[in-house]
Amino acid sequence: MAAHRIQSIWRFPIKSFQGESLETTSLGEGGIFADRPLAIVEKATGKVISGKHPKLGEQVLAFRAKFEREPTPGEPLPPVLAEIDGETVRSDDVAAFNARCSSVLGTAVELTAAGAPALFETHWPEVEGLALSGSVEFPLPLAEAGSFADLEPLHLLTTSSLRHLASLMPESEIARGRFRPGIVIDASGDTRFLENDWIDRTATIGDAAIAFGAATPRCVMTTRPQDGLPRDMRVLRTLAKENLREFMGMPMACLGIYAKVTSPGRITVGDELRFD
Repeated sequence: MAAHRIQSIWRFPIKSFQGESLETTSLGEGGIFADRPLAIVEKATGKVISGKHPKLGEQVLAFRAKFEREPTPGEPLPPVLAEIDGETVRSDDVAAFNARCSSVLGTAVELTAAGAPALFETHWPEVEGLALSGSVEFPLPLAEAGSFADLEPLHLLTTSSLRHLASLMPESEIARGRFRPGIVIDASGDTRFLENDWIDRTATIGDAAIAFGAATPRCVMTTRPQDGLPRDMRVLRTLAKENLREFMGMPMACLGIYAKVTSPGRITVGDELRFD
């Protein structure tokens, strides 16, 4: 069997903005270093506006963000350059950043660094087999530790799962961008939901060690237009039919897998994933 290797690494400086591709990075307790340290918060509600937001999610997913220079562990993070509806603004010019976001979104927002309890709102469409529907409010449990990641610090996805989902949906455009993983693993020769076999296993990747947890639950965000991909409700419906798994006691449509970093280290594109 061919080795499973890192195909790409992705970091998202601002939650739900499009991110940046990396050749190498550090993995630590918080996952990929400097991943999702910032988010925009609606002043009226105090909630994070993510790509899952029932009204503003599609607009936020069209924004892009990258660090001005590569962040260094142990040092303050460099400014983020954000492209918001064709205009570039800097995170260290907070007034201009907030004004641009507020103008485009049509509601007053402010750029916020992780470090305190946070909530976001999402809207779940009615999909057969799924436990959730309608507007739902969720906490961001990692926010106090410095990351606006949803539930776990690390999210991996294989090319095997992408190929398998594409085979089930020949009329749809299936690509990494719909699912926003931090690490894409090249699993040549496999065409199935491979990550389901990794649940509760441990592995090394580059110089780091990780412990796999649950399959990654998917939501409305995967169906929305983003990064050149069209709107497609069939994504969530197909995953609910073909890869329904229990998550936190509820049936959820899943793709990919969550993990925790048990031993920090450096990872680089091309590194092999080696199971213990």
